[in-house]
Amino acid sequence: MRTEVDLELLGQTVVGLYRLKEGEVMSAVVHVGERLGLFAAVSEHQPVTSVELAAATGLHERWVREWLLAVAAAGLADHDDGRFALTPEVAAVLVDEGHPASMVGVFGPPITHREIDRTIEAFATGIGMTWDEHGSHTCHFQAAMGAAGQEAWLAPVILDAIDGLTDRLRSGITVVDVGCGAGVAAAAVARAFPASTVIGLDPSGHAVAAAAERADGIDNLTISPGSFDTLDEVGPVDLLLTLDVIHDLPRPGDAVRRARAALADDGVWLVADIKARGSLEENRAIPVVSLMYGMSIFYCMSSAMSEPNGAGLGTLGLTVDVFRELTDAAGFGSVATHEFEVDPMNRYFELRP
Repeated sequence: MRTEVDLELLGQTVVGLYRLKEGEVMSAVVHVGERLGLFAAVSEHQPVTSVELAAATGLHERWVREWLLAVAAAGLADHDDGRFALTPEVAAVLVDEGHPASMVGVFGPPITHREIDRTIEAFATGIGMTWDEHGSHTCHFQAAMGAAGQEAWLAPVILDAIDGLTDRLRSGITVVDVGCGAGVAAAAVARAFPASTVIGLDPSGHAVAAAAERADGIDNLTISPGSFDTLDEVGPVDLLLTLDVIHDLPRPGDAVRRARAALADDGVWLVADIKARGSLEENRAIPVVSLMYGMSIFYCMSSAMSEPNGAGLGTLGLTVDVFRELTDAAGFGSVATHEFEVDPMNRYFELRP
């Protein structure tokens, strides 16, 4: 291990840290642009000057100009002779909410001082925060990270790959999405299969409120407070969905056992979770691995440590081996693993009693 400072590496380290700070600041700049409708306005009027964009949005030109310069410097807009334009790719991601790659809503608002203070306390006490304790902004941010993709491919690609499932859904079965968050997946399934009854459960009041709003007008979708602890109240479940939830749970073993007990004899439990590999070295294959570990500190591991003696799996804690230990202990008879090109971040487990 080196003990002396290498000046060249020191310079690279400083620049690298400022890159991290740059990402923090530019995330807020993107959030401001979304809140003010600036990305959409640039896309509509491009190539556009700051004067033209200010007139189109009713905003102050000097502030609009600095925002345009910032996003252009970050490579989010092209600039030529005072005119700015979004590339088709940036427009797809930051303007088109219906695009499968959409990231609209992902960039804001940032982690609050209250959340940081609570996290600092957790380093001493060991007790983290539930998702509900973060507030409603976290619910919407979490939904934004997966909404476009789930709406585009959950029903036609993922569910269709499970043998016989699409036909059963079309005929009408009971579907429960436990840990439904803002209800994106539950709404997508309900719309795709109107003959089926879909129930979304979440322990967070903020999530239930957001999901209920999304469910408005979808007759076959019901949103209720609940979790794995309340699955027995909805009767035998034909299809149980749990999407990026297990690694957040303080007691994942109990959840897996309750899931098996809730399934109908011919039921299916579809679990999605991050493609965790086990070690840091293996996880470096994930393009945004530092984001995964960072989010775990504030959200996923924090939730998984929100009770005394919580399991604390965290974002990259549910490896195939860990999940197999949980499912074997619960007595599942069949566990199959699937991976899909449309969702490179997650692996899917198909479980049957």
